[in-house]
Amino acid sequence: LLVDDTLTAMHKLASYYRQLLDIKVVAITGSNGKTSTRDMTKTVLATKYKVYSTDKNYNNEIGLPKSVFQLDDSYDIAVLEMGMNHLGEISRLTNIAKPDVAIITNVGKAHIGNLGSQENILKAKLEILEGLKEDGLLILNGDDALLSTADTGAFKKQFTGIENKNADIKACEIESNINITNFSVSCGDDSARGYIPVLGRYNVLNALEAMLCGLHFGIDLKTAFKALEGYEKVSMRCESEEINGIVFVKDYYNSSPDSSRVALETLTSYAKGGKTYALLGEMLELGEFSAKEHENLGAMCKKNNIDFVFFVGDDFESFKKGMPDNSMAFPKEEKGKMIEAVKEFAKTMNAGDAVLVKGSRGMKMEEVFEAIKEHTK
Repeated sequence: LLVDDTLTAMHKLASYYRQLLDIKVVAITGSNGKTSTRDMTKTVLATKYKVYSTDKNYNNEIGLPKSVFQLDDSYDIAVLEMGMNHLGEISRLTNIAKPDVAIITNVGKAHIGNLGSQENILKAKLEILEGLKEDGLLILNGDDALLSTADTGAFKKQFTGIENKNADIKACEIESNINITNFSVSCGDDSARGYIPVLGRYNVLNALEAMLCGLHFGIDLKTAFKALEGYEKVSMRCESEEINGIVFVKDYYNSSPDSSRVALETLTSYAKGGKTYALLGEMLELGEFSAKEHENLGAMCKKNNIDFVFFVGDDFESFKKGMPDNSMAFPKEEKGKMIEAVKEFAKTMNAGDAVLVKGSRGMKMEEVFEAIKEHTK
């Protein structure tokens, strides 16, 4: 079969195939937390339904159609992740998927270099509404300033929240303990208390979105909580590993200003009375905002009282402006020197310390972790 444009043909075939399927679709987008929310949502829905979810990171204009082609009528629900780098991409994806439920996790600064502003990022995320069915449900993070006030038209919408007291589903009494987070949830007359096996308020919000989706499909909060206790973290996303009493937080699948802020704020939760360290790689795709955001990253490290930081990337000088003391910064081409410096420094680490390893995928920060883990006491 010869076509003028293979991508357009793929989209048309996927759209046609989707129309043949009698299954519900949950579509998830957002600057951060898409994959975690996707997996939590699948975990909750699987207590009652046969569920398909996006494999790996198949969330773009090639990956999503491939996911659709994996579906058949044996599935009750498909949970599909939608990513983007530019305006118009989610529009094309949502018009293929035709979701019954749409979830937007947040609007941050990821890809701001391509889109120019957070307002344009919001515009790109809201494109998901173009394919949402008229009687569909829109689930939004009510603690996100842009989403809580966004014009979403006549769609039925529900909000999650920790700070937002008007949210439809709310979390409170949040307590973190090493690798779990306990909290209470209420939604109308339904309430429950339980835990998720991950840290961070952002993960609580991800869980609330999954629970709200579960309620929409007839799954009560207690059942959802029980399921989420068995939730398995995604590899390289805030994954902790303890070596000789030192906790390494491996969060190097990707990085952005917002996810870095959250990771740094959460790092102290992993420390067991010891010091906190960060091994950071450059945040990519920030364009003209890169220098300022890396200066802000340094300032965030300082604000969170990180004891020592190693940074590698093109904006190493900007990072040093934000954290001039208790840090070493290297240009990208000197990553090897950074690794050697970290190896020596690792010998001074002690049980009870916590180490964050984070950077954009292109920085391959797993190489840093693998190089130093044998050098801790």
